Amino acid sequence: MDVAEFRGDVVVLNVWGSWCPPCRKEAPELERAYRSLRPRGVQFLGIDTRDNDAAANAFVARYGITYPSLVDDGTLLLAFRGAVPAAAVPTTIVLDRAGRVAARVVGGTDATTVEGLVSDVLTGKSEPGASQRGAPGSEGSPPSEGTL
Repeated sequence: MDVAEFRGDVVVLNVWGSWCPPCRKEAPELERAYRSLRPRGVQFLGIDTRDNDAAANAFVARYGITYPSLVDDGTLLLAFRGAVPAAAVPTTIVLDRAGRVAARVVGGTDATTVEGLVSDVLTGKSEPGASQRGAPGSEGSPPSEGTL
């Protein structure tokens, strides 16, 4: 997979692990958001962390994930340091068309939240780094600014 093909598109990145209960809960929600947003040209990419290929593939099959997902050996997340806290799995990031972090959810999310954040980016209502949400009862660090 060549992520360069996503240039110029709004992209939703989701960092997940098969071992993560909130990841299992949000997986069907993210698939629903993907199916809803795909006709609007929004790209999704999963980044599986701390799993082997077998566990990652089983998770994707079990939850019917149809968007691309990559198994990360740690190098992919290095590109997002500052935007993805090391211990914060799951984390969902919305990148604007310029590749900048426009929104971030630390912790589990749902389709309605992702669709709302993406709509804000598509309509220009979101400034880079402007939106951050955490899981209920959690506190996250502020969004990273700059281009990824």
